[in-house]
Amino acid sequence: MKNKKLWIISVLALVLVVAGCGGKSSGGNAGEAQGANQGAGKEEQVTIEIFNQKSEVKDYLNQIIQNFETENPNIKVNQVQVPDSRKVLYNRLASNDAPDIMSIFPNESDFRTQAGSDFFMDLTGSDVLANINPQFLEGVKVDGKDYSAPLTMNAYGIFYNAAKFNELGLKVPTTWAELEQTAAAIKEKGSIPFATSFKASWSVGHLTEALLTNAVGYETADKFFQDPAAKADSDPSIQKLLAQMDFIGANSQLDAAGADYPDAVNLFATGQALMLPQGIWAVPVIEQAGMEDEYKMFPIPNDSGNGVVVGGIDYALAISANTKHPEEAQKFVKFMTEQQTAQFLADNEKSPSTITGIKADAPQTEDVTKLLSEEGRFYPWLHFNWKAGLDSSWGTETSAYLILNDKNALLKWINQEFGK
Repeated sequence: MKNKKLWIISVLALVLVVAGCGGKSSGGNAGEAQGANQGAGKEEQVTIEIFNQKSEVKDYLNQIIQNFETENPNIKVNQVQVPDSRKVLYNRLASNDAPDIMSIFPNESDFRTQAGSDFFMDLTGSDVLANINPQFLEGVKVDGKDYSAPLTMNAYGIFYNAAKFNELGLKVPTTWAELEQTAAAIKEKGSIPFATSFKASWSVGHLTEALLTNAVGYETADKFFQDPAAKADSDPSIQKLLAQMDFIGANSQLDAAGADYPDAVNLFATGQALMLPQGIWAVPVIEQAGMEDEYKMFPIPNDSGNGVVVGGIDYALAISANTKHPEEAQKFVKFMTEQQTAQFLADNEKSPSTITGIKADAPQTEDVTKLLSEEGRFYPWLHFNWKAGLDSSWGTETSAYLILNDKNALLKWINQEFGK
């Protein structure tokens, strides 16, 4: 078993440096693993674990597992879904206790580091990926190889209560000035403009990346983080972001500092707040919270009036290189990419699918998701270009700013962590 190289992960505000040990499965890749298992105890009952990091798909995944087990009575699939899933998964990888299958985020630098350290099965050329649109595979290769099966895309915007907007005579804002006017009008009518969750640092991290990308443009924002000479305390991009964060904070519910993700969703679903800045992944949670009013989504406004959408691969699966059941694990992942399963997930989870021929019926988010294929209107998350773990720290620090309003602390952290 060959040694892994050291890799660095971040959990919340801490950076954990861990060294894992393990090697590729004896077959080396998906095709070889399948060959090694041909004719070996196919009727024997085996149990595989799928570690799920997306709570939004938990119930739908249970139904998919039930369907799979009906077709494959000799395979039992256990779903594991826990709080602090990233921390738990990374610790398990480091201690050589990887789940058979795990949901991962293949655009992230963490994933690329882990794939390069042989944690995941090489799926290159496997029929497991046959139904996935090649354009989505291209962006998540590591050294030209496939270590993941991307299943859905995400995108960020602002949900709004369309029924109450109509009732109050409000128009969907397209510029930042119009967004400010809309928030003021909502306040004047006695409602809360934004439902936010500053306690959920991951959510704040997504919000602030999307704000910055729209405020100054993807290229300008990315250049700031890559340029060590650009200082946060004097850079106009960061100053504009801080002003927009202050605006969001001033127009959120009074207890936003202590609110978690479900709290913000409930505030929006019950009609108390009329806008919810969030990703399209929130649709199932909004529905489960009992939203009765018609709601839709618009891209974050910017000065040009052509707000852009920020996103990437959202739900993807990887197989452990050391799984004891490679054939069964591949069989389940392939089942996830089949037309019937992929359509079921798209119909319920509402995210755009990477599977060829599958379309999500999601009128709530179509004004945002239609921009995913429009040139100049869709950009990747900024943190895809950051070193492993910085996205978590970014969420923690921007969340702390919204709660404590300590500008100097945030600026100092940005300069320090981005080598300025």
